[in-house]
Amino acid sequence: EVVVHHNRQRQTAEQQPTTISSSNPCPRFTVIISLAMSNVKGEADHIAERSKRELDMAEAALENAQRQLEEAMERHARAKIHFVEADLQRNCSWNNMYKRLTEYKVENGDTLVLTTKDSSADIKKLAKWVQNQRVHYKYHMNGDKKHIKAHRIDALNAIGFVWNVLEHSWDINFSRLESYFAEHEHFNVPKKYSPKLNNFVTNLRKAMRRKREGLLQKELTEERIIRLNAINFNWEMKHPSRQRSVGENVQFDYLYDLLVDFKNNYGHIQVSKMLPLWRKGTGEAGAPARKEYKRLPFFIASVRNEQELFLQGKPCALDEERVRKLTELGMKWKKPASEPRLIGVKRKKIEQADDSNGLDASADNINDADPIAEEGIDDEEPIADDGIEAACVEIPEGHGTENDEGKGNESATV
Repeated sequence: EVVVHHNRQRQTAEQQPTTISSSNPCPRFTVIISLAMSNVKGEADHIAERSKRELDMAEAALENAQRQLEEAMERHARAKIHFVEADLQRNCSWNNMYKRLTEYKVENGDTLVLTTKDSSADIKKLAKWVQNQRVHYKYHMNGDKKHIKAHRIDALNAIGFVWNVLEHSWDINFSRLESYFAEHEHFNVPKKYSPKLNNFVTNLRKAMRRKREGLLQKELTEERIIRLNAINFNWEMKHPSRQRSVGENVQFDYLYDLLVDFKNNYGHIQVSKMLPLWRKGTGEAGAPARKEYKRLPFFIASVRNEQELFLQGKPCALDEERVRKLTELGMKWKKPASEPRLIGVKRKKIEQADDSNGLDASADNINDADPIAEEGIDDEEPIADDGIEAACVEIPEGHGTENDEGKGNESATV
């Protein structure tokens, strides 16, 4: 009975969970826990020390790599300079013209290479080469880098080469206008003081007026407007009483009706073709049926430029209804720049083939063949009448010949 009772108590004790008091733990359990914690801590310290050594080695390797990269870049820069100097010393056509341009700058103080009808053949050849470099640079900036090498662009920049003549001319006139304002404290430049600066101010105000009326003015960009506003430029005309009292006369509806009336009188809308006849005053078309017709070349050029923005979905003065009305009237829109341009023999064949069709057919084919030509731009100068502003396109100062100097506003219009 004693043995059976003892076995029953042992089985009961084995079935119940063993609890160890925290105040009086089992010595054996405490030793095991202490050994486990010491082993874990030692292993963690070992791992941390090894990671620190590896991090120090990686930082040293990175510093070494950076030092080697800097040395390699310095060697590359020296090699590039040596290559450029050697390439510019070679005896080739480009280098010879480049040397001639540096000599021209020493003699004249700039790299524009302006020519006149009395310029020598050498200067004209140099001017043509300079123009070609500007064209090649445009190709280079658009990703087509086979026309001019990068180190040659750097060489031209080193001598102050002007890549954009229009921007350069505008910046020069703007600097002169700043100096004039600092001296006289107004922007109404008299023509006697400087005809070129007077034309510049007049063209700025005209461009702003047309821009406010919704007509496209590429020469008056937002950046230029900001620069002019920064010096408090006065956009109003010098003589407000002489401004046109009816501003609606230059809006689309009025000019469109005027173009329709022109077509009813002449049978076509090639207004610029009539300008030479009106100037000479001979023949049946010796004088325009209406003086307002002289505004139409600028209107036609403007709507053709606006149509490019319309096709791109950008804000413009045209909509689908206006484009349809102009197309039905016979407007010849610009071809996309991606389409080939017919020049030389092909264009001559078109003119000969359509010569029997009269003025309308030949003019239409010429405009189709040349997507760059614009009404009122590629022809002769419109004639201004008293009290009526001629439709003209202002050309930035500095792009006429020497014969244009001293002609006032007439030398800045086409």
